[in-house]
Amino acid sequence: MILMKRTALAGLLGASALVISACSADTDTDSDALSIVTSTYPLEYVAAEVGGDLVSVRSLTPPGSDDHSLELSPRQVTDLERVDLVVTLSGYQNAMDDALAATSPTHVVDAADHVDLREPQELTGAPAADANVEDDHAHEDETHVEDDHAHEDETHVDDDHAHEDETHVEDDHADDHGHSHDGPDPHFWLDPARMALLAHPIADELASIDPEHADVFRANADDLVGRMEQLDTDFSDGLAQCESSTFVVSHSAFTYLAGAYDLDQQAIAGTEIDTEPSPKRVAEVTALVEDAGVDVIFTTSQAERSLVQALADEAGVRVDVLDAVATQVDDDVDYDGVMRTNLAKLRDALGCR
Repeated sequence: MILMKRTALAGLLGASALVISACSADTDTDSDALSIVTSTYPLEYVAAEVGGDLVSVRSLTPPGSDDHSLELSPRQVTDLERVDLVVTLSGYQNAMDDALAATSPTHVVDAADHVDLREPQELTGAPAADANVEDDHAHEDETHVEDDHAHEDETHVDDDHAHEDETHVEDDHADDHGHSHDGPDPHFWLDPARMALLAHPIADELASIDPEHADVFRANADDLVGRMEQLDTDFSDGLAQCESSTFVVSHSAFTYLAGAYDLDQQAIAGTEIDTEPSPKRVAEVTALVEDAGVDVIFTTSQAERSLVQALADEAGVRVDVLDAVATQVDDDVDYDGVMRTNLAKLRDALGCR
């Protein structure tokens, strides 16, 4: 009987050893993944799609938080030197810019080096049909970045200084227009074509870190570019025939989207909103809502609803969320899913067919 118990115990220990061994193997596999830190969710999305199972990616901006007010702990700052790759957007989050200036990560991809950033939209009191003409499908010239990796040679030569000539042009009157963000508008990811421009730079940087899997990274980048092109096409087709082109939103996060699809974004505040709009701005937007026949005011997150609810009540319209996708609120819904929800809401608000 004792022998049988010892035999059974030995078998159990053997089985446990196999389980422990398997778990250790899984841990080793996970530890082999390249570690990537990004400043915000859209960059995390691109890095994860390009890296696939070969990378472990995390964003430093917590879900549902104010992305413009990012704060980093000392440990998060020092960790930037330990990870394999950092993906950031300079000029967007001061905490991230300061952290990178204080550390020396070996591999960094700065989206500002690869995407044409534009100045924040000025606030106006009436619909402006030509408000976004300067950006009308300009991104189409940049979209097909997978062709022979032409982007590697170009890397948007015009980007290097084009927007620098415009930077702070409006600063003298920034307070008049409600701009609370210095420098270019960071929300480029709301234009899928611009979002696609990050795929190959990240793939190339990952390939330099892990040459053995370079083909995998570049194939993943090609796939992501194709999906972003399809999303861009779906937006173009879905917003092509609408009764109106004007939509009202809590702050001007959708300048790139509006410019790409010939829409007129009317924002209550500038690129950020953290206080209730002034009585003057309330009056302007109320008049705009009536003149344009708008029946919904969008906020870029649930957190902003309280800031515009009184205005919406006065104007007699409803409030809904048009997600700026700065963070991922629902783990089960990724960038593509949120953008398609945004498209459906815009089609409904603009009376598209």
